[in-house]
Amino acid sequence: RLALSHGSSLVPVIGIGTNEAYTTYKPLMKQRIWLQKKFGIALPIFHGRWFTPLPHPVPIKVVLGKPIPTPNPSKPGEKPSDELVQEYHAKYVEAIKKLHAEHAPKGTELIIQ
Repeated sequence: RLALSHGSSLVPVIGIGTNEAYTTYKPLMKQRIWLQKKFGIALPIFHGRWFTPLPHPVPIKVVLGKPIPTPNPSKPGEKPSDELVQEYHAKYVEAIKKLHAEHAPKGTELIIQ
């Protein structure tokens, strides 16, 4: 919305290998989801290298896509229509999927929620 309200290009960016940077755990998942919905507090249970918050030493590849130009609004800062937001969101997601297909190792799954 912000890019559309100022006529700025959207640049698709994807990080490949980020899932391996930390080890995560699922105990108490129902309670953690309840806390997150009720109070807006996320309590992930994770660790990195040597059971610290330092990430595991894994390669992470950051890929930048081709900028997606957006139309200039009639007034800078003007709120874009929901239809325009949906249109450019779909273009952005499609660009992310394309970057993943081109650069991620074969057999890896892209999950967009």
